[in-house]
Amino acid sequence: MSQSELKSSAAWIAVDWGTSNVRAWAMDDRANILDQVSSRLGMNAIAADAALGFEGVLIDLIGRWLPSGASDRMRVVICGMAGAKQGWLEAPYCSVPVRPDELASGAVRPVLSDQRIDVAILPGLKQVDDPDVMRGEETQLVGFMASQPGFDGWVCLPGTHSKWARVSGGAILGFKTYMSGEVFALLSGQSILRHSMDDRWDDATFEAAIRDASDAPTGFLHKLFTVRAGGLVGNANAANVAGAAVLSGAVIGSEIADVVGALDGNAQIALIGDGKLAGLYRKALAVHGFDAHAVDGQAITIAGLAAAHQAIRNA
Repeated sequence: MSQSELKSSAAWIAVDWGTSNVRAWAMDDRANILDQVSSRLGMNAIAADAALGFEGVLIDLIGRWLPSGASDRMRVVICGMAGAKQGWLEAPYCSVPVRPDELASGAVRPVLSDQRIDVAILPGLKQVDDPDVMRGEETQLVGFMASQPGFDGWVCLPGTHSKWARVSGGAILGFKTYMSGEVFALLSGQSILRHSMDDRWDDATFEAAIRDASDAPTGFLHKLFTVRAGGLVGNANAANVAGAAVLSGAVIGSEIADVVGALDGNAQIALIGDGKLAGLYRKALAVHGFDAHAVDGQAITIAGLAAAHQAIRNA
């Protein structure tokens, strides 16, 4: 599609603005993707460079999709860190329980220099009891709920800070965050365990560590040190164990055990994400007898942004 055709066909623009990256999609009026673009100018990069600003970065990113004049402004719907305190304009958190339309009504609009765009920045979610927050994942949850309106269960969003959200009756009732990805990165890259990390992987070892995390939850810190000690004591079997599989199983296993310990075997669990990490979570849940359905993260993000766009347009 030519640039002139894109300008005439794009009905609105969806944006996911993260800490490290930003992704944008030109959308038609049926929520089909016409074009897409990404950049490494996430919130942290903009905050670190006084020459950068959110509006300027956005225009550079999406300029080729915008109308030539200001008579017909292009709506841009943004989720993620653009709405953080350190972002473009703070979009105050909505409290759980919350429905998708309530989230959309909390969108904020920054003052703009470029009159070709109309920007709506979506809010995040907060939980006052058992304090917790999310910003960006709530849009994925909205997209998931739009695709599966009858879902009643837990939705897992693996990542640096994994989220588990309780979804029922068309609302997000509550959620829990686990620092599993960050803990794994710190331990594997900066602790003594870095000497035991290599390219080896073994599914059986990973699954055994998942079971250990459930059977002996108070032994987590001891289990971590065995990753290193096994290669030092002359135990050939221990020395040949894939350290990354043990560490990953211990960390993810601790998270999974905390969640599923309160569930019965008939509980529904869905995974938002793809690739290796989502695969590991699915294996970990299978150890506990749960067959988690996995859905594509990007598709769900766009579906959530589309639902927000529709709600804002109809308001």
